[in-house]
Amino acid sequence: MAEYTGYAHSDPKADAAALHKAFKGAGTDEDVVIAILAHRSKQQIEQIDHEYRIQSSNGTSLQHALEKELSGSFRELAVGLATPVIEFKKRALKDAVEGLGTRESTVIDVVTQSSNDELREISKDADLYKKVLSDVSGDFKTVVVTLFRGERPHGPTSQAQAEELAQAFYKAGEGKIGTDEKKYITIIANNSHEALQQVDEVYKHKHKHGLIKAIESETSGDLKYSLISLLKTKEEHFADRLHGAISGLGTDERVLIYVFSIFDKAALHRIGEIYKAKHKESLKDAIKGDTSFNFKKLLMAILE
Repeated sequence: MAEYTGYAHSDPKADAAALHKAFKGAGTDEDVVIAILAHRSKQQIEQIDHEYRIQSSNGTSLQHALEKELSGSFRELAVGLATPVIEFKKRALKDAVEGLGTRESTVIDVVTQSSNDELREISKDADLYKKVLSDVSGDFKTVVVTLFRGERPHGPTSQAQAEELAQAFYKAGEGKIGTDEKKYITIIANNSHEALQQVDEVYKHKHKHGLIKAIESETSGDLKYSLISLLKTKEEHFADRLHGAISGLGTDERVLIYVFSIFDKAALHRIGEIYKAKHKESLKDAIKGDTSFNFKKLLMAILE
């Protein structure tokens, strides 16, 4: 997978005209859709959408056209690529909490791997925010509420603070009978990834294993998964999510659609490097063997 620092220059008017032509008449020229969407940034696609509306007799948006002309997972990914990241994350959250049951894994993807600004923006949608909170409970809800405040700090901490946090984490779990889950949440959800890496190093030095092993032994369910996710970089988290989606019987195409819709080529390259290092197979080969038809072609084109 070649590394990308950006996207080639494109002509949004020409792209919009090519897409109109691809949708015209009986059938759709999916190859044109793939050739354009796979190699344009979110900003470029936004410009294409603007031109597409101008060239449409009734002001139809590119998203609407893709929804009408395509089908299945291919359509969902194409629409995801044409959707601004915040809007896409809100839509994913809404889908996760609507109907019977909740897809907590999607909630974890959004709340643990979004920036403070994104989380504050998402929480401005009062109906969605209320729905998410009504669908989660217990200590996991505490994690969600804490992260939605959008106040998680950035950057490293002092060595003294890292040692203090490591000791507090031990006393809250492995150093006592029972677990103080609230203390775990306070430490993990209110410190930066960089600071937690420092805490993890101190913890390993003193207890011969890191925070993740402690969390795995002391917690369970959605609380466990959310706390572990907060200890990972975005790239590591989603490399693991992609592996879980692809390995085993069947493929969770929702995860592929989510990841490929929110990250640009450069980020996907970094995720692919972690994927290969951890799982001894390239992300491209893993996806190639588990997807098919135009959905597969679009994924492969994005990874070119």
